[in-house]
Amino acid sequence: MKSLTYDWTRMLPNRRFSILMGLASIFMAYGSPVLLVAQNESQPTATDKPRPAVIAFQAEPSRILDSNFAKALQLQNSFRYDPQAAQLWKAKSLKGLVSLPDDVQAFTDMQPGGATPFHYYFEFEMSSEQHIRDLKEVLGQRMSPPEERGGVMYYYPRYETDAYVAVTKERRVIMASGSYPYDPRRFPALTATAERLLKETQKASAGVAIDVKGAERFIESAVDFGQEALPPPAKAYLTLPDKIVWAKADFVLVPQAEVRVVIESVDTDAAAEILETAQGLVALAKFSLNGNDPNIQAQRKLLETIKSRSEGKQVILTAVLPTDVLAKLQEQSEEMRVMNDVRQMSLSMHNYESSRGQLPFHALPGQSEDLSWQVRVLPYIEQGELYEQFDLSQPWDSPVNRPLLDQMPQVLGEGNQTSLRWVQSDVRRFGEMTDGTSNTIAFIHHGPPVPWTANQPLTHNDAVRMFLALKPGETMIVGMYDGSVQRLSADTPIETFEALLTPAGGEVVDPIR
Repeated sequence: MKSLTYDWTRMLPNRRFSILMGLASIFMAYGSPVLLVAQNESQPTATDKPRPAVIAFQAEPSRILDSNFAKALQLQNSFRYDPQAAQLWKAKSLKGLVSLPDDVQAFTDMQPGGATPFHYYFEFEMSSEQHIRDLKEVLGQRMSPPEERGGVMYYYPRYETDAYVAVTKERRVIMASGSYPYDPRRFPALTATAERLLKETQKASAGVAIDVKGAERFIESAVDFGQEALPPPAKAYLTLPDKIVWAKADFVLVPQAEVRVVIESVDTDAAAEILETAQGLVALAKFSLNGNDPNIQAQRKLLETIKSRSEGKQVILTAVLPTDVLAKLQEQSEEMRVMNDVRQMSLSMHNYESSRGQLPFHALPGQSEDLSWQVRVLPYIEQGELYEQFDLSQPWDSPVNRPLLDQMPQVLGEGNQTSLRWVQSDVRRFGEMTDGTSNTIAFIHHGPPVPWTANQPLTHNDAVRMFLALKPGETMIVGMYDGSVQRLSADTPIETFEALLTPAGGEVVDPIR
């Protein structure tokens, strides 16, 4: 069996409609729903009709989004890069399912742009006609022109296969693989166990049901894969799936936000083993979180709320989700978002250099030195249409270019100013960097923000002053010339930081902490 080498980052929502609504974002109020849809030239047909689904879920997205819990986490900020998710979070209800293949090999063989190795069906009930109109506008911008059949509008993305989006007159939105054609008379079939468990979660704001025994062939294949691919310590857990019959989880908002997981095992001995394993993993997680860093303390506090017990053949896990703790973890999530944005800009820098023969920080002949490098890399961050509106021979505040200031790509931040600043140098090509691309800072994501179209780089002294202004515990996010992204802590030696600012200074750089 081949190893699992597929690049899952290709599925992230910045690039296209991605795989599956993030169930974790519903249950933990973390992140945004992401969806996979794909092109099909004709109406989807059930030529590869899946067996009854073993995974089912339901949720009330709008109720979660309007809660104090979501407001404490600033959940709406999670999908500011994903307008379709922003609309779908306004849905009154969501019901969906996933039918797994028989062999995990289907996942290892998966190719970018190809069909998903599982079957899925999501059905959203939207709250108003205005929400439907707003969603249609988003779909119209991202997909091929819709086709109407039987009063249903079908949308297909341009470059992928085997899926569709359907919008009905009853304010329902269906996102499904082609094996599940839309049928207004019935919802696709679940196994009897999955259907029963899903009904038991309906009083919760969100719930998921998994018929583990119904997926025996897939699980057996996954265990075989794990025997070959996992490190020895992890292989000890491969006997657990065979001891589980089903599992369900629900998320409630009142009187406090809480997740409850119930696992049905084959017998009481299996339940005892599962409980011991769960408790051991929590203890191990707590042990690994050492130090006084506020983020670590927040994670420990969250782990402290996890309670576990067994009742006959069932193992029951509960976790309270304190908003103050999750708000701190949301800060971590925001930092990861920033690091991903910086990483994307680093990639654009590399693609520009490969295409144009020099780095984007210096103007080409005939281009204005007053325009920022961010304008030059627009085609490499999927902003070619915006790029074509600029006159590169004129400064950023010229009559033709200044109106474009308010169209700043979201990867650079909010509004029309960005905190992502290039550190000024004379280097024009990677080959001129004798200190090494991994030892040289290209840009820093740290105030003060400036107009994104204006060429206002940081000098060496500017960067040093910003670094010295960091308070204990604070970090600075930097993009290196090799494309990596680093968090520099305030206790990084100033000599190390200054050495990282020079592309050809010949300094010996200590490892980044």
